[in-house]
Amino acid sequence: MPPLETLRIEVSAEVSEIIEEAVGSGQFASASEMVSSALVDWKTSRLGHGYTAEELRQFVDEAEASGEPIDGKTAMRKIQSELEDYIARRATR
Repeated sequence: MPPLETLRIEVSAEVSEIIEEAVGSGQFASASEMVSSALVDWKTSRLGHGYTAEELRQFVDEAEASGEPIDGKTAMRKIQSELEDYIARRATR
């Protein structure tokens, strides 16, 4: 484990209460552990939900290559139509 550094931070009463509840309930051994866990979660969400930069670039490339974008209502109508066609084909077997 790398050496720990001590930081002094100020938080609102609401945040302090959240930390105290998390520690008091036994979810965390200390305020430091709780805050560290929250920061790791924050960092993970900020960095593409666990995807590497290369994977994110690949997702963008695939999206751009997939054709012109359509709005959500049009997409849902298309999906519903395809589902209805699929169900109709299965019913005639």
